[in-house]
Amino acid sequence: MDGSIFATGKRAPRMPSEVAALVSAFQLNEPDTTHLKKLSDEEWTSLLAFCKVANLTLPLAHLSLEDFPHWVVERLTTNLADNALRFEFVKATYREAAEAIGRAGVEHIVIKGFTQSPDYVADPRLRAQNDIDIFCPSESIEAALAALTDIGYKQFSENFSYALADHKPTLARNGDWKWRGNSFDPEMPLSIEVHFCLWNERVSQIKIPEVELFWKRRRIREVDGLSFPCLNPVDHLAYHTLHIVRDLFRGDWIVHHVRELASFLHFHADDEMFWRSWVETHSSSLRTFETIAIHYARAWFGCRLHPLATLEIDRLSPTRRSWLQRFSNSALDNMFEQNKDSLWLQLTFVSSRSQRWTMLKRSLIPAHIGSITSPHIQLRNKRLLPSSGKPFWQQYIAYLISRSAGYIRADCATLWRGLRWRLSGYLLPR
Repeated sequence: MDGSIFATGKRAPRMPSEVAALVSAFQLNEPDTTHLKKLSDEEWTSLLAFCKVANLTLPLAHLSLEDFPHWVVERLTTNLADNALRFEFVKATYREAAEAIGRAGVEHIVIKGFTQSPDYVADPRLRAQNDIDIFCPSESIEAALAALTDIGYKQFSENFSYALADHKPTLARNGDWKWRGNSFDPEMPLSIEVHFCLWNERVSQIKIPEVELFWKRRRIREVDGLSFPCLNPVDHLAYHTLHIVRDLFRGDWIVHHVRELASFLHFHADDEMFWRSWVETHSSSLRTFETIAIHYARAWFGCRLHPLATLEIDRLSPTRRSWLQRFSNSALDNMFEQNKDSLWLQLTFVSSRSQRWTMLKRSLIPAHIGSITSPHIQLRNKRLLPSSGKPFWQQYIAYLISRSAGYIRADCATLWRGLRWRLSGYLLPR
């Protein structure tokens, strides 16, 4: 499992050539922009649409833009300028929210967002941010929500299900702002999500009790003049990697999170003090989850690793190593054609028969079907469908047929590939 799958030419089979060119350009050891520079205007249009959904527009804009088409350079330059202005709005929004919950006597930490800078993203202006994520101890959640409500925030959508979320219903305060098609609009309001856990045991069916210690090890940091409480660096790595693993199990897109992780690993590969602290602070059980995400970072983006991180990959159980070797591309393919290959990896972390049945049912049977008023009927794999001009009820029927067919196709493929994997000699633990 050494080296990047892109460095060895093993790209995800369903990945379009323009996206493969982008990932090659993002390689950390030997970045290659040759193929990007040869893209046609049609391929650039497709790639920019993908980057918008995958949160890779700003990382693309941070590459050397030499020899890119003029209209591409112009768009990316505008995106960078808008997001730089937007970060000033992010800081102001956070300060106001932090003051409000502080007056209520609530302690919190900030997770994700601008806390990724500078270790995972060089500058917070190079990372898109549409919400502010904070974590509060369970006994303080209601007080935090009340404090935010007092300054004008309210639940964003009553039609959205939060059954699998790690946070309370999203809070927003839109005012008179209206969507104008610019994802980096400096004036676009930010929502706030108040998290009640850093790892959702109820949803994942997997216990990681060590996560409860993260709160006690929190610290104060400063980014671009903004001071905030957050996780300490070692626990930040754990939370980021657990976030990747969580989304992997849920079949969500993880490419931008993995890219940020790869950047951290690459530029901290010689940080002996950090990695010694990592081994001393986190148990081998927790490091197993972190190591799965670390494997993806190396496999996709060719980052350097500290020897202790490499050692942890080698220490993974044969079952998990065989799964990673066989299915490293699955999460990339999932962005273009749904699959559920991660189910088999998730099952290796539980021994209870009831938990396994819960995972199987949740993965293979739709948890819910969107109502006829749901905005999801206009989406396919996170992409907005072009207007068909058909009556809304016909669009809903098309959505039901497409969703059902997609589930059946993905379920059959998952079961078949899982069976082939088991028959290859790597049996799941009973």
